[in-house]
Amino acid sequence: MLGKRLLPFVVCFFNILPHRVALGLGSFLGTALWFFSKRKVDRAEARCVSALGVGVTHARRVVKRSYANMGKCVAEFALLNRLLPRLESLVAIEGKQHLDEALKRGKGALVMTAHIDNWELGGARMVAEGYVIAPFYTPQRNKGGVNDWIVSRRTETAGMRIIPSKGFALREAFRALRDGSVLTFLQDLDAREDGVCVPFLGLPASCATGLVKMHRKFGSPVVPIVVVREPDGVHHKVVVQEILSDMADEDGNPFGVNMEKSLKMCNNVLGSWIANHPEQWMWLLDKWRYALRSRSF
Repeated sequence: MLGKRLLPFVVCFFNILPHRVALGLGSFLGTALWFFSKRKVDRAEARCVSALGVGVTHARRVVKRSYANMGKCVAEFALLNRLLPRLESLVAIEGKQHLDEALKRGKGALVMTAHIDNWELGGARMVAEGYVIAPFYTPQRNKGGVNDWIVSRRTETAGMRIIPSKGFALREAFRALRDGSVLTFLQDLDAREDGVCVPFLGLPASCATGLVKMHRKFGSPVVPIVVVREPDGVHHKVVVQEILSDMADEDGNPFGVNMEKSLKMCNNVLGSWIANHPEQWMWLLDKWRYALRSRSF
């Protein structure tokens, strides 16, 4: 209830600030959260050390910048109404021919992405470019507050077509793909007991299988897309990579034939993104938690 009451005031406050000032405030708030979240930060730093093979000092710097970037992303999400008219100048798109090629096949597209930089802003930019973006969505716990705000920003403001991850998700997904939509999967989440154990940055992790299963069922191409923040801290770039499902796994089999090997292909792409932009990945996420704690893996 408190979040529901405060949220409109926070959003309004961000919107009275100049763009760069709002980003600076978001960065400050993210850093403040890093400072006051010692237990979570310590765990995130330990994950960073293990996953990237870096020292503690370097990991601390990476995680701190990750929190600051997360604050900037929240500020940009709050400013989305104001940023929409300027999206083309704020967010560049590289490699869109790969997505266009996937959509020409008439089965929609399955986009694999991750919690790197501002994936929400990237999605809005793709909608503005004319694509029908349909992210799979798991409702947040605090319905009526932040949950409703996120949904309204994605649908009413950004123009996305969200698909709930529960209920009639498969039917909705099929309809969306048939209509030429781009279904997006945040593939860097811990799938817990529903996943398959595959190394992620060298450590065992429970990986969601939905992306591969949908490729098997519908034959829709899998396209990796990542959003990265440019060095100036203000501009972004959506990078569309070659169609992953056109490639063979390490045994020479087509993508989707072997679930574990296909997920390994996905993780190799995700891992390269994080290795290249570690400060922009959300280290707050514990991708490895279930696999490392569960005896089932």
